[in-house]
Amino acid sequence: MTGKKHQKKDTTPSTTNRSLGLRNLVKREWPLLLIPALVLVALSVLYTAHRSLQQERPHGNTPSVPGQSTATATGQPDVPGAPTDPQAGTTVPADPAAMTANQSQAASATGDPNRADTRTPGAPGATAGAGGSQDPATVASLVGTLRQALQQEDHARIKQVMNDLVALGDDAVEELGEIIANNSDETALWAAEALARIGTPAAAATLLDTLAQLEDGQYKEQLAKRTSNIANHESWPILLDAVQAGADRAVQRAAATSLGRMADTAVIDEIVARYDAATTPEAADLLAQMMSNINSPTAGEALRKLAGSVSSTTLDSLQQAAIQAMAAIGDTQSVNYLLERLEASPPGQGGQLYNTIANINQPQAEAALRYAAAGSKGVSAEQGRTAAISALQNYPSAETYQLLEQIAANSDNTAVVTAALRTLETIDKNQPAIAEQATSKADTTDLLPVDPLKK
Repeated sequence: MTGKKHQKKDTTPSTTNRSLGLRNLVKREWPLLLIPALVLVALSVLYTAHRSLQQERPHGNTPSVPGQSTATATGQPDVPGAPTDPQAGTTVPADPAAMTANQSQAASATGDPNRADTRTPGAPGATAGAGGSQDPATVASLVGTLRQALQQEDHARIKQVMNDLVALGDDAVEELGEIIANNSDETALWAAEALARIGTPAAAATLLDTLAQLEDGQYKEQLAKRTSNIANHESWPILLDAVQAGADRAVQRAAATSLGRMADTAVIDEIVARYDAATTPEAADLLAQMMSNINSPTAGEALRKLAGSVSSTTLDSLQQAAIQAMAAIGDTQSVNYLLERLEASPPGQGGQLYNTIANINQPQAEAALRYAAAGSKGVSAEQGRTAAISALQNYPSAETYQLLEQIAANSDNTAVVTAALRTLETIDKNQPAIAEQATSKADTTDLLPVDPLKK
């Protein structure tokens, strides 16, 4: 054999063979390799389109449709002026204070006070005619709605807005106070009415302070009238202080009126304590005057306790004021107390109390006065019975007229008959039609009234 060398066969696949195998695999499976690429392309297209829409959409300028709200990808309502996340292209929920401020600005810019108020009717703080479920409107937007409702004389809407303002409580006090301090129109008076209805110590103090700073005039008198409607019992210490301060007469009158309507045992006890601690006659007289202005039904028992025994013959100015207050309240127990006290008065000393009873005119006092006038309440003596007969001139009716006629015809007491005839004459003079009605209904029925305490 010539110089040809023996070569051993290599059984390991060569690089060339591997490359051929890979190309064959790609030729057979290429459709599967396209799927990841297509997914990536689709995601890129969707992201680009979403960013374009976010940039083109004008935040805060989209027309508002009542009852409809636009939601972003985060599920939050699309609020005008809310910041945007530059990475995701979605609206970031704004701070509630900023949201309400932006809503108010949008309302002012469009001139539509309802723009920022699209809440569900019947929800707390919702205004009449509103739709949808959005954030509560600010006091400013509610007042704007109130102003529009007043212009349109929309009484149902006025009532609803007032309820909304009152429901805000102390949260509305500051802004309502600014409105009544800086304006003098009808809207400002309704704002004062809302504060009076809220009636908390903060609301009462705001009303009284604002009233004290105003110059005398028609607006101040109208505002004082609204202030006198405060009825929240929590505010009585502020009202009592305002009366005693006496820096402004309008404030003093308004506070005294409100206090008189809500007074109870706690208020009366405090007035008594301050009266006992008074260092000047003027301060004591002021507190006595305050006591005489009380006309709250819840004060009757405390007033009777303060006035003392019906047989007592000495009264200080505070006790006399308590008697005046009982006549102003006119409940059955107080009327009976006054009659019994008059009967127990020494001769010649009951004139003032007689006149007090004769001037009672509260509807709730009529039954007790009619019963006493008929002589059936243990007041058979001339003083108590004749005082009740005189008071019946304040309750003119056919039934009262007939009762007085029966008293005049059947009594053998000259003073009683004289009082009945005088009262009949007064009714004839002031309301002649009553006599005609009584004559047409005349019969022999006994008109003796039933004891009101036994009803």
